[in-house]
Amino acid sequence: MIVSAAPKAKAPSQDRGQRRVDRLLDAAADLILIHGAEGLKMDMVAKQAATSPGSLYQFFPNRAALLTALAERYGVEIEAIAQSNVRRHAAAAPESIEQAARQFLQPFLAFYEANPAYVVLAEASDRVFAGAGYDFGEDDQVALNMRQALQPFVASAHQTRLETVCKLLITTAHATISAAIKLPPVGKLDWLAELDALIIGYLRGLV
Repeated sequence: MIVSAAPKAKAPSQDRGQRRVDRLLDAAADLILIHGAEGLKMDMVAKQAATSPGSLYQFFPNRAALLTALAERYGVEIEAIAQSNVRRHAAAAPESIEQAARQFLQPFLAFYEANPAYVVLAEASDRVFAGAGYDFGEDDQVALNMRQALQPFVASAHQTRLETVCKLLITTAHATISAAIKLPPVGKLDWLAELDALIIGYLRGLV
């Protein structure tokens, strides 16, 4: 993740301040699901968090700073998942590329499903962070980690395609979870089954 000229959120100095920041970020995440990342307004966040606009602006000078802080919080969780994946693969190497892909993607899919606001933010990142000096690089990092996990199973002739396939799969996973957010459990399982079939189809072309 690269952060440059984006306005920085004020760092809370105490646990109480951190709880206020977390409450504001939680409110922003809830509202993103209703209004989208581009439709988020600062006054909405203050109202949702049951705080004053002054308290909100104390920590976040504008929407870019708020969304940057939310993306960074998600990024910490994603990095932890990636590190856990690396440790798990090192402890017990998968027997096939299909198994490696499923073991790699399962915790990320669980994260996407548990944090639908992240999926919405990721899909809108090019527009939301345009000109804000912030590079939303979480998806690229996940794709890189996936490439490292699958590389031992891929034929040498297809190594150059692996990066493209991994990026496609991460993008498809986001779109699948986003479409399944409001579906009933049975419908959601059908969407995820189709995702699994698509992933396996892509991977078979690499071995």
